[in-house]
Amino acid sequence: FKAAHIDFISLTIAARGSDMRSACDSIAHVRAQIRERPDQMLLVGTADDILAAKHARKLALAFNFQETTPFQENLNLVEPFYRLGVRHALLAYNLKNFVGDGCAERTDAGLSRFGIDLIREMNRVGMIVDGTHSGYRTSMEAIEVCANPFIFSHANAYSVWPHYRNIKDDQIRACARSGGVIGVNGMSAFLGEGEPLSSLIFAHIDYLSRLVGAEHVGIGLDYVRDAKAFSDWVEAHPNMWPTSAAGRAPTNSKFAPPEVLQKVVELMLQRRYSVDDIRGIFGGNFMRVARKVWKAALG
Repeated sequence: FKAAHIDFISLTIAARGSDMRSACDSIAHVRAQIRERPDQMLLVGTADDILAAKHARKLALAFNFQETTPFQENLNLVEPFYRLGVRHALLAYNLKNFVGDGCAERTDAGLSRFGIDLIREMNRVGMIVDGTHSGYRTSMEAIEVCANPFIFSHANAYSVWPHYRNIKDDQIRACARSGGVIGVNGMSAFLGEGEPLSSLIFAHIDYLSRLVGAEHVGIGLDYVRDAKAFSDWVEAHPNMWPTSAAGRAPTNSKFAPPEVLQKVVELMLQRRYSVDDIRGIFGGNFMRVARKVWKAALG
């Protein structure tokens, strides 16, 4: 990422199947790695920390949860995890949990009462609410409840490529109305058919920008270095990643590496995107949300 001139990444620290203990173990492990490389990386607590890392030529890092299960139905855990560096959390990873339904669930039941309370607590402490991987109704109800800008950190447009992991136009519009951002995903299964991946990424950026404005678009590559390991994991969890009329399981997917983004910028310049729009999409829009939502430095 640093070689590709990326200044900040949000690192997934917990996913489906994680609980409080495993999330804490992962955080401790990664924080130790960061401490061992103080000249290369900085764990950030504020938006200004991201700029400080950039000026110091360090890679800025924050954490995210791709599930809410580490909170274990305990609202009092939100603030401690925030203070440990978790800056956004998505609601449900594909399947149903105690917050709501995921995008691959057979039902679309929406938010639970606990889910409503959890979002309000996330708002209080400054943790960004993320609708990626969540069910349609879950995300739409979450946007209504959320008092802060809402994000889809790594999700593509269903109208460009109809897959259950992608989001529909009314989800996109609702996110934009909240002041939020949709980060375009770089995974081939959710981009569409064809090559190169840079052109597919641009197609989703362009669609979103035309639909709700470039100020509500970002980059959320969802890059996985070991593609085979991910494919093996998907095959081992067919309930989590079903193949149906709504989309195929993302086995044998290609992942757009960070260096692909240079070509995406070239495509945007060719299509006469303004420099300000490009800066916004490549970090400025998510920075705006971070400045609006994040409330305190690391504890």
